[in-house]
Amino acid sequence: MDTDVDAEIVIVGAGICGLATALALHRFSLLQGIKTNIFISYHLPKKMTKMYVFRGRFVSLNEVEPMEFPFGVNKEFRCLKRTDLVKVMADNLPTRTIRTNCQVLSVELDPVTKFPHLMLSNGSVLQAKVVIGCDGVNSAIASMFGLHRTTLRLFSTSVARGFTNYPNGHRFSSEFVMMSKGQVQLGRLPVTDKLVYWFVTRLRTSKDSKIWKDPVLIRQSLMESMKGFPEEAMEMMRNSKLSFLHLTELKYRPPWDLLFNNFRKGTVTIAGDAMHPTGPFVAQGGSASIEDAIVLARCLAQKVFDNKNKTEETAINSAMAEEAFDQYVKERKMRNFWLSFHSFLVGKKLDTTSSIIRFIILAIMSTLFRDPDWHSRYHCGNL
Repeated sequence: MDTDVDAEIVIVGAGICGLATALALHRFSLLQGIKTNIFISYHLPKKMTKMYVFRGRFVSLNEVEPMEFPFGVNKEFRCLKRTDLVKVMADNLPTRTIRTNCQVLSVELDPVTKFPHLMLSNGSVLQAKVVIGCDGVNSAIASMFGLHRTTLRLFSTSVARGFTNYPNGHRFSSEFVMMSKGQVQLGRLPVTDKLVYWFVTRLRTSKDSKIWKDPVLIRQSLMESMKGFPEEAMEMMRNSKLSFLHLTELKYRPPWDLLFNNFRKGTVTIAGDAMHPTGPFVAQGGSASIEDAIVLARCLAQKVFDNKNKTEETAINSAMAEEAFDQYVKERKMRNFWLSFHSFLVGKKLDTTSSIIRFIILAIMSTLFRDPDWHSRYHCGNL
């Protein structure tokens, strides 16, 4: 097999977390003279749109007359298309930083050097001083920490996402609307004056594993579960674009797994969904990934900077990487635990049909998370 030996830092995954980590480390390499070579596997999307600010409105359809009230941080939502963020970050990395279409299958520590070796899908082995796994929910790097893909758990709730095009323009105002009836929730968000993004969460059915590849059957199933929703919502579903319709099972790791795992082996660590996959119920997955990236880069750069002051050496060695990763894990563990726990509780509240269990969950949430916007009042520090 071919062997590549010139990588100091390898970042696995080119999503929000991987690119944010690469950018953060690149900034420190410019400011402090750290020699870094960053390799990111998987392909990158290339689309681009704008950022929008919306009001938030919640509509409960569980009563005889619909009840409405505003919600969101300061009663507003700031929305950015994922592909926008990914493209901007990728465009700001140095040329030849990103390796695409090259999947990492596994990672092992060399018994002599203690540095990691990555086995790639093209049959080659990549040697590195530092490996950071940002390869998402089904992370290959996370398996090194006992977090295997097969141990992921499923919420009883599944989510469908799609777009609906209105050739003559829609009548929806510029706001994020969340409608709820029973255990079905519909979120609606205008993208342009003719295009609307929406999602539906509902209890997973026995048919989902058979219909998830057939958009016609997905739409039919969703409309059956949305009986009692306003006609405008049903019309939006009937006219949805089949090519953009997706049905997904929601995977998570129990939040207590975050408390009892070290998340560092040698000079290997993980970040983002590879470390703390949760449901989307508190909408903090992307934000937490960026926080991880900032803290990780800061901890690693500080160790290199301290070493440079002492020895005038800027090369990364195993001791400084291990110390940096230990500090990173310590700093992020409780923050990610509480985000994961909050999302876990909301997901289980949506899952259950028992009013007693729902009451218990609401009691726990009202005690631990009295401020519904608590997660937005956190500052992970600066680069």
